[in-house]
Amino acid sequence: MNLEVTTPWAKPASEVLEVLKTSLTEGLSSNQAQERLEVYGYNVLKSEEKITPLARFLLQLKSPVVITLLVATAVSALVGDIVDAIAIFTIVIINAIIGYVQEAKADTAVEALKKLSTPLARVIREGSIQEVSAADVCLGDILVFEAGDYVPADCRVIQANQLSADEAILTGESLPTNKESFPVAKTTLLGERKNMLFAGTAITTGTARAVVTATGMNTEMGQIAEMLESTEVGKTPLQGRLEQITNRLLIFCLLVVILVAILGVIHGEIWLDVLMTAVSLAVAAIPEGLPTVVTLALVLGIQRMAKRNALVRRLSAVETLGSTNVICTDKTGTLTTGKMRVREVFTLSRGIVKEEDVTVSHEELRKLTESVVLCSNASLNSDGLATGDPTEVALLYLANNNGLETRHLNAVYPRLAEWSFDSNRKRMSVAVQAGSEIVIHCKGAPECILPLCQLSEKDKAMILQGVETLSSQGRRLLSVAVKILPESLQGFNVEHYKEHASVENNLTFLGLVSIADPPRQESILAIQECKAAGVKVVMITGDHPVTAKAIARELGIVEDGKFDQVMTGNELEKISAQDLERQIEKIAVYARVSPEHKLKIVQAWLSKGNIVAMTGDGVNDAPALKQASIGVSMGRGGTEVARQASAMILTDDNFATIVSAVEEGRAIYGNIRRTMQYLLSGNMAEILTVLGAALMGWPTPLAPIQLLWINLVTDGLPSLALAMEPVPKNILKVTKKPSPKTFFDRSFYRETAFVGTITSVMTLAIYAYMLRTAGEAMAKTYVFSFLVFSELFRSFACRSDRLTAFQMGLTSNLFHLIAVAIPIAFQIFLHHFDLFRAVFKVEMIDWRDCLTLIVLTLIPVTIIELKKWFVQITKNK
Repeated sequence: MNLEVTTPWAKPASEVLEVLKTSLTEGLSSNQAQERLEVYGYNVLKSEEKITPLARFLLQLKSPVVITLLVATAVSALVGDIVDAIAIFTIVIINAIIGYVQEAKADTAVEALKKLSTPLARVIREGSIQEVSAADVCLGDILVFEAGDYVPADCRVIQANQLSADEAILTGESLPTNKESFPVAKTTLLGERKNMLFAGTAITTGTARAVVTATGMNTEMGQIAEMLESTEVGKTPLQGRLEQITNRLLIFCLLVVILVAILGVIHGEIWLDVLMTAVSLAVAAIPEGLPTVVTLALVLGIQRMAKRNALVRRLSAVETLGSTNVICTDKTGTLTTGKMRVREVFTLSRGIVKEEDVTVSHEELRKLTESVVLCSNASLNSDGLATGDPTEVALLYLANNNGLETRHLNAVYPRLAEWSFDSNRKRMSVAVQAGSEIVIHCKGAPECILPLCQLSEKDKAMILQGVETLSSQGRRLLSVAVKILPESLQGFNVEHYKEHASVENNLTFLGLVSIADPPRQESILAIQECKAAGVKVVMITGDHPVTAKAIARELGIVEDGKFDQVMTGNELEKISAQDLERQIEKIAVYARVSPEHKLKIVQAWLSKGNIVAMTGDGVNDAPALKQASIGVSMGRGGTEVARQASAMILTDDNFATIVSAVEEGRAIYGNIRRTMQYLLSGNMAEILTVLGAALMGWPTPLAPIQLLWINLVTDGLPSLALAMEPVPKNILKVTKKPSPKTFFDRSFYRETAFVGTITSVMTLAIYAYMLRTAGEAMAKTYVFSFLVFSELFRSFACRSDRLTAFQMGLTSNLFHLIAVAIPIAFQIFLHHFDLFRAVFKVEMIDWRDCLTLIVLTLIPVTIIELKKWFVQITKNK
């Protein structure tokens, strides 16, 4: 099968279709598409070769820490200490396996993350338009385009209607290129091939159908080898900061290890023991698995966000989400439901009545509801789905919610005539049969209906007051009125009433109906959470300023006197960037705004040092989405251009989902911070214990195998469990905005030093006591198990910065409970088996002493928990 078509831009469209053996109307069949994918490959660019499982495992053994351990293993074997050699080698292999599993899991999750944002394409196959993955597009496929679509492959335009494409990514041309279907010369340069669309570019205007002429690496984009359809996952800002801290920690640990080694030699210890202890201490002191834990925490957070309808496309976006303090959001469909609904009704006898309080048992309200249904051209099917004008659909839902069957009403009161709405009259009227009478139902703008009604001055004043009240809330108002014609049904002649003026007079006023796009209830709650957390929410809409401010007030965005200004698109157009920056923190609402204005709003907030999330769904939103700290696109109604420019996609187009994602971001930040604190304070306790013993001239309290075991059981599963801690309640309210710069603040180091010092002081006290009363072997046994137990129990305190383990619930993170219970059980039992006692160089401890030891190890974690409890009491006073 040879489907290669050279210079398709120079050939007539019919010839290109013939060479590619395809049809503009029928496209390819499913079998043809599959055959072509098998022959020419999938429409993807080449990616880096995946690492094999064996290579991944061997990489675990390449780190300086592991190489040092392997050297220590070899030295132990050469001097005849086979037990130590086997034990250390076993721990190296176990560590390598854990590292392998963690990295494999992280990579698998990252691969899944890439697939979340794979673009889709619309193709004609077997005569119908189908949506397929861009990777499944093949030679000869007929692609269907509209504004906002990404081009998945190089293709020749066959039909075009006002078509233009943004080719800046390929040609550097900032303005969209107009496209057409006519052939051009063979020598035409890439940027001037107006009948070609290229992979990776975007449709800006118009519609088109085009045939695919090149896919994958054969496209123009493939030839310059840019991975445009994948999500590049590099080091996040936090990972970079962690690397800096780890390097500093490495230097500190090496200095301590050298000092311990020198003191050991001075005190006359055997040089091999000193060497092995120094190596083991260095390994135990450096949290080499920390980068993997961080990556895994970020990826697991992304997976949790996906379950909450937020697809995050980059790891770094998770960190930024946690730091977000300004959210600029569209109104319609995001803050609101995107569907017009009746909010209130007004009658002369009842005044303003909220929609949920409307009842058809009240005659006046029933007549009003029946009238708006009869004077409507929308329809409601048996499944409750409506079609028609959004305003009239809202009226049908009012009736439906109150038990009125709209189809039944139209059958009981058949329509006889209609005087349609026009922009001059701003009203609509119908004539219906009601028994033997002819009734006129009329609805329209209050200012156009009220003059036609028979009203007393008192009634008119009352109605106008209702109009003013509802208008100030940003409602769209309809006035409803009726009239009974003097003729009987037999005498009714539509020809006598051709002119609307003949029926639209002397009307009887029934009431007012207010209509608006209601806020999502979850948006109101989410905005309250944002305000409590110091996150500003800015509303952007195309609505009238009065309407926009009223809805913003209902949502809870507006704060009188602080954050209550409204700026229109015209004002935004005229204001300078400097003036906007000065006013930006007082402007809560932008009304009558176009997508192009969003970029100016984002830049003003960013210039004040804020972390800004911006929502968007259209082609013109893409620049603002890219400029924002976090670009958020819509998964339902958004364009592919907007989705590819964004860092996060909302699959439900709901503002509350953004807030959920910010919560997840802060939770992940907190989890990583507490995991780091847990690891570093434990390592500090080990270092200070060995250093303290060396300074006191005591024998080294921990054997190399014991240090390595402590490192394995306390830094492994518990640290992963802490990284997986669920999102706490009210996290936005009770946590500060994090950032990579403030991650390692004074409180972090102070807490780490406090915990490490308490643990090491207790360990040395136990060691000193046991040296005097039970001898060196038993003293080392107690130190070994005390450090294991104390670090494992302390992990419960590391689950939260504020709450105690009991306040959180011991079973609220079952994985953590299991991760602690298994090593504790093993640590108890290893004292009672000869083999394990020989391997770990420990003595027999009876069950009663084990219990005593566990009680002692609870002292450090109890001190930490009491400290939290004291802070809570102090704050509540």
